[in-house]
Amino acid sequence: MGTYVKKTDRRRYEDRSFSVRAVHREDADLHKLAEVLIRLTLQETGRSRAERRAAAIPETYRPAMVADQASG
Repeated sequence: MGTYVKKTDRRRYEDRSFSVRAVHREDADLHKLAEVLIRLTLQETGRSRAERRAAAIPETYRPAMVADQASG
């Protein structure tokens, strides 16, 4: 099997960053504003969830001493 060849120039979702640029208009585009706020919220939620999971002790964690007693 050959090596993987990237076919597009698109970046992964994790590598993307969002920014806001002010464009003054009479009426705000509420659809775009809502979409950006939802994306920012989801991004922050994913980041905080990943931090909590990294800091949490796995449910299957057993100290070395207990594991040694169970096998011996």
